[in-house]
Amino acid sequence: MKLTARHAPGRTNRKARAFSDEIARLRREGHGLVAIQEALADAGVLVSVSTVRREVVRLPKQPPPQPARPSPTPLQHRPIQTGGLDPLEGLHAFSRRPLGDKRNPRQVAEDFLKGYISNPLFRKK
Repeated sequence: MKLTARHAPGRTNRKARAFSDEIARLRREGHGLVAIQEALADAGVLVSVSTVRREVVRLPKQPPPQPARPSPTPLQHRPIQTGGLDPLEGLHAFSRRPLGDKRNPRQVAEDFLKGYISNPLFRKK
């Protein structure tokens, strides 16, 4: 013999229990707790926002809807076009190094630190 429950789990005297499907639908549509509380009030069920929050927490977990993503486009590697106003003109858009620079990033960092004084007491004025 298999026993089946007549009611959903939880207290049987919950006011918003009968509207759990509608609460779930409104929540999936993106409505906030106050909007759901107002909809319940329009249906004649006067509950607090805390009660609506408890009912929402009791709902079965569903993955959030995934927004439609545009198809990925290949990255375009091209120099920055600024019309001659930018002092960095001619640099690659992603690396900020001149296009003819053949040094690797480590060499660039070493060259930078050779002339950089990090102690504020000994900075050049």
